[in-house]
Amino acid sequence: MSNYHSAIDQKTPSINVLDNRRRNIRTLEYLRTQTDENSNELITLYEFNIQGFQVKGTDPRKNKDQSGPNFTRIFNLAGNVLREENVDTGQTITLNDIEGRPVFTINATGVRHNHHYEGNTLPGRLLTITEQIQTEEKTIERLIWAGNTTTEKSNNLAGQCIYHYDTAGLIQLNNLSLTGAVSSQSQQLLIDSQLADWTGENQSVWQKKLSHDIHTTQNKTDATGALLTQTDAKGNIQRLTYDVAGQLKGSWLTLKGQNEQIIVKSLTYSAAGQKLREEHGNGIITEYAYEPETQRLIGITTHRLSDNKILQDLRYEYDPVGNVISISNDAEATRFWRNQKVVPKNTYAYDSLYQLISATGREMANIGQQNHRLPSPVLPSDNNSYTNYTRHYSYDHSGNLLQIRHNSSATQNSYTRGITISNRSNRGVISTLTTDPDKVDTLFDAGGHQTSLLPGQTLIWTPQGELKQVNNGTGNEWYRYGRDGIRRLKVSEQQTQNSTQQQRVTYLPGLELRITQNSATTTENLQVITVGKAGYAQARVLHWESGKPEDISNNQLRYSYDNLIGSSQLELDHEGQIISQEEYYPFGGTALWAANNQTEASYKTMRYSGKERDATGLYYYGYRYYQSWSGRWLSADPAGTVDGLNLYRMVRNNPISAFDDNGLMFSKAVIKGVTSAIAAAGGLGYEAYKHANKPSETPAIEQQSISSVGNNKIHAQHLKAAEKQQNFSLLDTVKKNFSGRGKVFSDAAEGKLPAHDSVMNERGNIAALYEFSKTGNISQLDKTSLLSNAVQDAKENIPTRFKQATKALVTVGTTTPEGVKELAETAKKTIDVMEDTAIVGSSIALAGNAAITAAKVAFPVASIPLTIAQAAWVASSVGKTVNDVNDVAKKHIEKSEITHNARTDLLTQVKQINKENRQKIIFGKNE
Repeated sequence: MSNYHSAIDQKTPSINVLDNRRRNIRTLEYLRTQTDENSNELITLYEFNIQGFQVKGTDPRKNKDQSGPNFTRIFNLAGNVLREENVDTGQTITLNDIEGRPVFTINATGVRHNHHYEGNTLPGRLLTITEQIQTEEKTIERLIWAGNTTTEKSNNLAGQCIYHYDTAGLIQLNNLSLTGAVSSQSQQLLIDSQLADWTGENQSVWQKKLSHDIHTTQNKTDATGALLTQTDAKGNIQRLTYDVAGQLKGSWLTLKGQNEQIIVKSLTYSAAGQKLREEHGNGIITEYAYEPETQRLIGITTHRLSDNKILQDLRYEYDPVGNVISISNDAEATRFWRNQKVVPKNTYAYDSLYQLISATGREMANIGQQNHRLPSPVLPSDNNSYTNYTRHYSYDHSGNLLQIRHNSSATQNSYTRGITISNRSNRGVISTLTTDPDKVDTLFDAGGHQTSLLPGQTLIWTPQGELKQVNNGTGNEWYRYGRDGIRRLKVSEQQTQNSTQQQRVTYLPGLELRITQNSATTTENLQVITVGKAGYAQARVLHWESGKPEDISNNQLRYSYDNLIGSSQLELDHEGQIISQEEYYPFGGTALWAANNQTEASYKTMRYSGKERDATGLYYYGYRYYQSWSGRWLSADPAGTVDGLNLYRMVRNNPISAFDDNGLMFSKAVIKGVTSAIAAAGGLGYEAYKHANKPSETPAIEQQSISSVGNNKIHAQHLKAAEKQQNFSLLDTVKKNFSGRGKVFSDAAEGKLPAHDSVMNERGNIAALYEFSKTGNISQLDKTSLLSNAVQDAKENIPTRFKQATKALVTVGTTTPEGVKELAETAKKTIDVMEDTAIVGSSIALAGNAAITAAKVAFPVASIPLTIAQAAWVASSVGKTVNDVNDVAKKHIEKSEITHNARTDLLTQVKQINKENRQKIIFGKNE
């Protein structure tokens, strides 16, 4: 039975009000939670300065209260934020140099960071970062770059950073492949008693701060940079193979000194690149079903080959916009307990803003109130003791979760969890810490980091804004992070009457080293080999060097099978036998956990959303920690307002249909929320509208600077860019895009590849681009599509090219400040033309894609040749559009080529997004 009520969404549009520069200055949304109530109008306000940069944002709650904006920003003339004042994160100040590089920052807690670079005669690479807290200054990062000696060149290290001393220790680069992929890298951690301080010039002094344990990881890649083998720091080898489209075909693992074993035996994909079937080395097959009209994932079936037993059969039902409204597991039996029927099914309901407002499901009968503790698993003899529950959620107008009402009538397990929100910000804590909104901010530091987790538990943060330590009365847990903000070490310490027990986890590529000590005695030495690519499942091998428990086998291979948002629900061993099963409440927290025995169950660490759960009860996402019992992040979003004005809200309060991969940003479905044809029409329609409303003639542009060699040359560039912008023809661009496709392929055959990289020639990248075109839409161009990133790459090169020209002119003293200002306007016009070119090209790609997809539906017998044609069409679209963008750059930036320095990063992002899209097919409300 459907849980969707369309009346809630009636007459609740999202309205964007634009100014005469097409800037969104006001957003109107209409909130309704019940079908019989009137909607509430929520108004979000934005302000822009004369340069077009967003300087203020006010959410509906603060707008209604007239309590001021959520943030205010001050920009410099180059468009860089000089100062930002945010109610959630406090005040930050950033000063950049003339090249746009950060030089000096002050965060909200008053910590100062200085970036030091090479001199003007050198490439300008980062050398050190110093940190000053009050009067004490130390060097927290130091980078040492390779020269061009014979040894360095033979290892492809010339000009690379080979020693990076950071806040966790040292990363040493030993070897690079010809494609720039890391072939060998070593890691050393700081000694526990040491803090990062790389002051001075004596490297031998720094080495004394480091542990003697050096962990080296070695990789082998193919010509496209795809990983073929990885040898971890303990000598275990992972091997991967790919099909002709660059998609994973199989994976194997060889434990040190043992025979190779199959992890993933085979995978099958659809023509659109969606995974249809995968078979693992434990004799388990998982099959995926998709809704034909929307391509949303509607079924995940996992069964064992040996007895054809279905172990998990998840079925998803969606509302019209893609919110999940029910999940059922048809492999589970309906149970009866205390005169109630307990069905293995969850249902969900949403308000008109697509925030979750109610949920039903099943839980363990003895689970009690959800808190930071993990409940004990149910053993097979007790697995009939399940009961039904319902939950209701309420929010304020800023999107803060205010209340969770839980009810299980059969067990009298009814309770309400309240969250107290500050009157001045979006900071909030559970009501057991305080019920007074005026006191909430006292439980956070100036940078928006929560300083008290639970009564009696204090949180300590690093100057960089990372969680450093959690203290309670009987122990603590502390962490170290690298330069990238990713955790490299976790240490849990518990004090007993006579001794101290310590558990250490060192995180390495493909490997976790877990050591348990009781005082000075090592009681357990465990290696957890994490298989990087195991299809849809996560695979981990537990190898004990010492201290193995009696009732678990050594080298245990554990497959963890995920649901739509990546939560680990089903664990199987190497023979496909069940180790554990787990279900979760919305917003996380274990509702049901069944296991064969307590020992095996205790070694499960990856849980909700596929993230590690710490002893504190917090989930570690990468850039932030998440507290599932309150549905909130522990700190404000380090990426700022990219995901909305509320920096603590979890996935826009839609945790069933959305996920956050690393703690930075909500991810919604890019599996077709709109069809390719509609997206294509939207892109071309936007361009048609834009250029139909411009003046019929190029506006006269007078030179504002005095006549000089430098100023005159800049003015000539400005005129040329303005002419190109004015004369941009949608029809001509469309014609050019079509006519140039043949040349793209002929150029590729001759090795003349667009944008100085082999995008068109690399099998894995062709597949990635093709898949992305199938799962993307035009509205994402500024965030995730390859074309947008190619344009952004060009953008980033424009200032450099212009600066190079300017420096040459300044040398002879012929350019005035007015000339430099005109130069900036020239760059803006050139960027605008490049964006237009990219939008047209990608729209044509989607339009052709949609036409071929329709043909495949109409003529199934022609599916294979049409699929090849579709891949060719998309590939040529990308190549052609990148060439067109290049053409704009070459004609209007001193005929220079785009260096495309971001190539590796861009393609990596595309492939990662593709992976997420395949695994988590969700769709939220269009912004």
